[in-house]
Amino acid sequence: MADSSKWDEIELLVRRARGGDDEAFRGLLESHRSAVVSTLFACGVRCPETARDLAQDVALKAWRKLDGLKDPRTFPAWLRRIAANAARDHLRRAAVRREDELEDALHLEGGEDPHERAERVAEVRLMLAALIGEDDEIVRLLIARAEGVSVEALAETMGISPDALKMRTMRARKRLRARLDDLRRGAPS
Repeated sequence: MADSSKWDEIELLVRRARGGDDEAFRGLLESHRSAVVSTLFACGVRCPETARDLAQDVALKAWRKLDGLKDPRTFPAWLRRIAANAARDHLRRAAVRREDELEDALHLEGGEDPHERAERVAEVRLMLAALIGEDDEIVRLLIARAEGVSVEALAETMGISPDALKMRTMRARKRLRARLDDLRRGAPS
C-alpha cells in the first residue's frame, strides 16, 4: 500500500505543479534530487560543480516540459531521462571543445605533409578519447603545457606551487599514456 500511495503522491504533485503550484514542483524536485545527480554521474559527469549546474538545467527543462508528460506517475523516470540527455549534451560539447583546443595546441592547420597531418589528427582523436571523463583542469593543464606556457605562470594562475603543478602534470601524463596504450591495444575503457 505504501508503494501505491507514493505513486499517488507523485501524480498529485505533478498535477498541482502543472496548475502553477511552485511548491508542488519544488517538492517533486527535492524528492528526486539524488536520482538526478546519480544519473548525471552515471552518464559520465565527474565534476560535482558541473553536476549541480546541470541539475539546475534539468529542473528548468522539466518545468518547461511538464505539460508534455503524459503519465504523471512516470515523473521519476522522465526526470532521469532529462538528466541523462543533459549529461550527454554536456559531454558532447566538452568533447568538441577539447578537440578544438587539442588541435589548436598541436597546430594541425599548418602546411604539413597530408599523411603526417592525418597521423597527428588520429593521435589527437586518441588523446581526446583518453581524456573523456578526465578533470577539465587536467585537460587545460596539458593543453597549456603543450602550447609552451611556463610551469611558473600556470602554477600562479592555479594558486599552487610549481612543484605541485609538476607533480600534477606528471601524474596526468602517466594516466594519459596508460589510457592511450589501452586504446591502441583495443582494451575496453
